[in-house]
Amino acid sequence: MNSTFFSQVENHSIFCNFSENSQFLAFESDDCHLPLAMIFTLALAYGAVIILGVSGNLALIIIILKQKEMRNVTNILIVNLSFSDLLVAIMCLPFTFVYTLMDHWVFGEAMCKLNPFVQCVSITVSIFSLVLIAVERHQLIINPRGWRPSNRHAYVGIAVIWVLAVVSSLPFLIYQVLTDEPFQNVTLDAFKDKYVCFDKFPSDSHRLSYTTLLLMLQYFGPLCFIFICYFK
Repeated sequence: MNSTFFSQVENHSIFCNFSENSQFLAFESDDCHLPLAMIFTLALAYGAVIILGVSGNLALIIIILKQKEMRNVTNILIVNLSFSDLLVAIMCLPFTFVYTLMDHWVFGEAMCKLNPFVQCVSITVSIFSLVLIAVERHQLIINPRGWRPSNRHAYVGIAVIWVLAVVSSLPFLIYQVLTDEPFQNVTLDAFKDKYVCFDKFPSDSHRLSYTTLLLMLQYFGPLCFIFICYFK
């Protein structure tokens, strides 16, 4: 869901107007407005991802939950994976799309904090759901007569995943701020009473430490673990 394409487009907009230290640089209306072709492409891309994400994941969840014979460990974890993706499609993508087009945040302080928090939680849940699926597949193939996780183990694993995801995402609730700082020195009427939403950590070292932790937690650690499971 957090594709490089979406990130690059978003960086083209409001984030081109201030540095990493949130200091206002300059507004250039010609440079910071998205071309019409890009707006159309964005609308199609976001619309397709949202529609397919909501309908596809919702259908999968309903099918598995309605048929008791499908409630095995793998499918339980897949439901958890689909639910986390559903959260992103509903709670994150629409707001990100509007924010990218408007160059300022219009959804209030609560959503400013909640949007990145939900996104981080969902990503963490998705990745660790894939890790648990890899563990279950590993045991089934490599050691079919040995220990195998039960449905109860799957539910416990899901609970642990969500707790870990929420705890690791708390800094977004704490340090994400809604501010008019980038617009304070702007005299153009179009930018009066406008706000942006971004993280404001106590220092750059705090930001670097947290992003490094997320990189290890959400990417390198799970990737190595999954690689080991499937390599064997």
